[in-house]
Amino acid sequence: MIALMDHKLITSIPLIERYSRHNEDEDWRFRNFLKHHLKLSNKELDAIVQEETDTVWSQIDCLSCGRCCRELEPGVDDEDIRRLAAMEKMSPGRFKRERTHLDDMGNRVLNGLPCVYLGSGNACAIYADRPKACRDYPYLRDSDFRSRSISMVSNVGFCPIVFNVWDALKAKLGRRPRERRKR
Repeated sequence: MIALMDHKLITSIPLIERYSRHNEDEDWRFRNFLKHHLKLSNKELDAIVQEETDTVWSQIDCLSCGRCCRELEPGVDDEDIRRLAAMEKMSPGRFKRERTHLDDMGNRVLNGLPCVYLGSGNACAIYADRPKACRDYPYLRDSDFRSRSISMVSNVGFCPIVFNVWDALKAKLGRRPRERRKR
């Protein structure tokens, strides 16, 4: 297992990618443990995830990475389309036709990578009006973490915040070695 030394946060994308590849089997085992064997309620698990998320997020500046804005097409819902269309002085129908498309999963997403609204220094040019998917990413603050843990394993090698929260959860909640039976 490659783990964080002294729980120092890792923000280097190449290092995160390498560690996540190396720890892939371990991460899937931990996800299975969280999903099926961890003896905590969803509410208790969500509280721990929130605590770890707050700790990590307070130490990582998303602007130092910006990978999600450069490499992910954010989903948009009808409310996002109406808001962005008004901002662009377009009708929602025209915005939907010209600025969005359906991805491989059938989800409506903004056109273009990197995001057309990505400004200098990885700052969002429409931060106050950004889509809900952008506000919520990387979805660590949503409730019912246990049911969404598969997406965390998928994002552990992509987002420094997810990587470090996942690593902290493994350190805090990971399976303990079985005690040897006395003979």
